[in-house]
Amino acid sequence: MGALLIITALLFVVSQAPSGVQQADAQSKTQLMHYGDDTIDLLKNSPPPLDQPDYDNKLQYYLSENKFDDLNEFINDTLPDNVAYNVELYDGGRYFTIIRNGYPSGNGISFNEIIVTKGAPAGGVRHLTGTSITYKSFGNGSLIIPMDKMQNNNITAYNVILKISDLGIPVYQLLMDPRKEYGSTLVTKLVKINTTTEPWGDEESYGLNDYYGGPYVVDVADLTPIIENQIRDYAENPIQVPSCKIDKIEFNNIMTGRIDMTFNLSDGSKKIVNIQTTNFHVTVQEEDNDSKYLEIDTSSIAFDDLNNSKIIGIVMFNRAPFNLTISNVSIESSSQEVVNVTINGIDYSGSFVEDDIDLLHNDPVRKVKVHKSVENFNYTHTTWLTGRPRIAVYPKDGTMSNYYSDSGISYTVLGNDRITNGDLRNFDILIIPHTNITEDNMNDDVARNVTEWVSDGGVLLAECASITGVEDRVEDVDSDNHPWHGFIGIDNIFNTTNTVQFIGWNSEQHNFNYFNYSQTNGSYLHPLAQSYTTDGTLPGTDGMISAFHLKTELMVENSLINPDNSIMAVPQGIESGGLDHPKITFIEAPFDKGTVIYLAGHDQSTYSQQRERLIFNSILYSTTAKVYSYGLLEIRITMWYK
Repeated sequence: MGALLIITALLFVVSQAPSGVQQADAQSKTQLMHYGDDTIDLLKNSPPPLDQPDYDNKLQYYLSENKFDDLNEFINDTLPDNVAYNVELYDGGRYFTIIRNGYPSGNGISFNEIIVTKGAPAGGVRHLTGTSITYKSFGNGSLIIPMDKMQNNNITAYNVILKISDLGIPVYQLLMDPRKEYGSTLVTKLVKINTTTEPWGDEESYGLNDYYGGPYVVDVADLTPIIENQIRDYAENPIQVPSCKIDKIEFNNIMTGRIDMTFNLSDGSKKIVNIQTTNFHVTVQEEDNDSKYLEIDTSSIAFDDLNNSKIIGIVMFNRAPFNLTISNVSIESSSQEVVNVTINGIDYSGSFVEDDIDLLHNDPVRKVKVHKSVENFNYTHTTWLTGRPRIAVYPKDGTMSNYYSDSGISYTVLGNDRITNGDLRNFDILIIPHTNITEDNMNDDVARNVTEWVSDGGVLLAECASITGVEDRVEDVDSDNHPWHGFIGIDNIFNTTNTVQFIGWNSEQHNFNYFNYSQTNGSYLHPLAQSYTTDGTLPGTDGMISAFHLKTELMVENSLINPDNSIMAVPQGIESGGLDHPKITFIEAPFDKGTVIYLAGHDQSTYSQQRERLIFNSILYSTTAKVYSYGLLEIRITMWYK
């Protein structure tokens, strides 16, 4: 009996041993997790060195400045002596070991934390021991939105891209060098991917396709059947793209008085629009409109701010379930003679347009093209849209509606009162179009609010006539905070219609250059400079300001220009004024935590879709700027007991 009790007791002890071991194991992992959380919290709550006030904490400072020895020392001092650890950085495609102390034991545990690093070049995290961590892999079945000539309508595609981002998934962009082949050096300006160009059709066509101009990609890993069907619906039923647009109606002198426009349609109906112009403002009234199918967006009609004898932006939609034709258009004015009319980019003469203008129903060329990859592919310079940008416009300006009638992207007009009340805090980008900015219309309170908002992280896009006025108003209210003039340091202004070439900063020769593969700023892999033209150029424009100089030459120290300027476009040829002091048409520069973009030239939408893309690239840049000027990086720490 006693022997039986002893055996029973031994069996009981043996049966309980595994449970006790597992419990100890769990306690060990829990303690390691506490160590890891405490270490990260200490790093994130420890201030950076006194001479590095731009960083938020020590963790951000260590990773941004490659201070891995200091990071190792901090972690070593924080953890008990019996805990070992490794540290890796992860960019979404691969791990990069920065601290290695051996291999974890069976009780090791890993945990991850997203870190924002500073000082990153456009398109990715800053260099780590010479390796640019911007790699991204995409799986078979990823969706590709072309942004080159394969796309039916680049501008409409931006709306689809933003709608996809509203679904809560990332929309990646493949960043490319826009420049052409130079000498024996072929710069990276295309990517070849095996795709089908008809992902939702009955017959799929597979092949190796060349993509230019920074295509957008939705990774198959982020797709579900519901999301993919939603994207298909966005692409095949995009926003109400205009069936037709009267780009301009130009008169022989300053436009005042009344204009009557009559549209005769192929179904026998007509539509009449009356435009009344007073003091360079337009009011629109429709009357005697028996056509139930032709809709005119009267809010899009506006004076051209540069030419007071020109009306622009009359947008028309076909609401019929069949194709319509405008058989003729007649334009009558009480006091002015019509000199020229441009419809859908085609010039007509006189006040009567007899040519048939087709208004197609369910036009396939109005749909946004989406392709699908049929293989895995990798790309080295990738970034992504973090959300839909909230767009503010100041002050109200008619030329803005041209951009948005083509894209369907909404915006909010702000007046002085709303800006001084702090409403800018609710927006990501402020666009100041072709407006003469003076102390009379942008008072000190408004200028100060705009300056402080940009300094705190906002993105400002100023165009044409507004550029010099914005610079001077910023200088009036901010001269004590920055040694340069205004936001960037603009000097002389010019008028040029020359073709525009993207350039950038040459980090080896410390100047700006047209062609240098190693440049890290400017045009090289910059999201604002994505272009699908064969040589990376854009057509020029006219305008009150279609080019400008900086306050001093680029190579002069202690000059009156923002030292972090990143020039991205200059007129081609000798007119550029030399690369050390070029005439500039498009420039971007950081301003404290924010970004300023100046785009010279008037009303981009009347010149080319490529120039219009500069507007939309800037808009999307406002919600991806933190990815470009910073870098999102994941740190993984693995700990174990020695």
